[in-house]
Amino acid sequence: MPIGNYGLAAAKGMGKLGWHWWPAPNAIASRKFRNRPACLRYGACESGCPTGAKASTDFTHWRDAIAAGAVLVTGARVRRLTVDNRGLVTGAEYVDRAGVVRHQAAGVTVPAANETGTPRLLLNSASAQFPDGLANSSGLVGKRLMVHPYASVYGTYEEGLETWLGPTGQALQSMQFYETDTGRGFVRGAKWNLMPTGGPLTHTLWEPGEDWRDTYGPAFHTRLGTTFGRYTEWGITTEDLPEDHNEVVLDPDATDSDGIPVPRIRYTISENTERMLKFHVGRATEAHLAAGATSVHPAPVVRESGWHLLGTARMGTDPATSVVDQYGRTHDVPNLFVIDGSVFVTSTGVNPTATVMAVALRAMRHLADNRHHQPAAD
Repeated sequence: MPIGNYGLAAAKGMGKLGWHWWPAPNAIASRKFRNRPACLRYGACESGCPTGAKASTDFTHWRDAIAAGAVLVTGARVRRLTVDNRGLVTGAEYVDRAGVVRHQAAGVTVPAANETGTPRLLLNSASAQFPDGLANSSGLVGKRLMVHPYASVYGTYEEGLETWLGPTGQALQSMQFYETDTGRGFVRGAKWNLMPTGGPLTHTLWEPGEDWRDTYGPAFHTRLGTTFGRYTEWGITTEDLPEDHNEVVLDPDATDSDGIPVPRIRYTISENTERMLKFHVGRATEAHLAAGATSVHPAPVVRESGWHLLGTARMGTDPATSVVDQYGRTHDVPNLFVIDGSVFVTSTGVNPTATVMAVALRAMRHLADNRHHQPAAD
């Protein structure tokens, strides 16, 4: 995708400082590709692509899968996975939108329920055979949640940068401060993402602690006149490290509308990440000023929150210290595979989707190649 005027401005600033930058990848068709048209740069990526250029599973996978015979059941809320007397998973018990409990049998079961849904499902599947939850002999299901704590540094510029143009995702990325330098007072680092700031409505947003009325009425017009098309963001994606106290557990009291226990997230940003965020906010401020920003507005991460969810079903070769093996198969249940980001052993500092997809593809190719030797439920 084109990096745009705001990308050019940021690149010049990075060049002055001698810092790395590179045009960033986006899962968006820059020209017609298969059944997807080219991006028209509407900038509506986060609310739905009007043209279908943005990659989403309904365009990239499901149509071909259904044509090949896959059956897609929507509105199915899975309560638990069922097991037989051999300890193999026999399928999934789910509630449909009419409130009817159904069971989908399977020889091999492959959850991809994300880093909150997967531990929720495994823990909800506890039984006499698996009293601590399915595939949880290591005690690590739900443990070591990582969330990519995120900070933003906004810069306002005199010249028009057309920052309402899409894609909404990153135009540039930088790995200048990605690797460990212990002289900075922390380990690991972060990737920077240069982002546009969207259309007029995004300029009504305010930060916690500010008065929301300062962005409406006459203040909205004043703000729009100084920031619309002239406001861009360096986003900072930090490498969160795995810690046992950051976890997903089952809430002892709350359930969803089908009576299934809901997940509870316990998470605290580490001192290492706090120091990392402070350092990177300072450097991103320098980058804006070098690019010619007339004012800079840091917006560090709010509360104990982040961006992506990773960990909670760790991959490894030792069943005592991991949940799945190198192909996503759970150590405890040989016909149960996990193929989402919960298998990550560390978060890295980059957007994880492409890696999640690569790991899933590798796991399923292995399953297909070894299907004749794969244990399966009857």
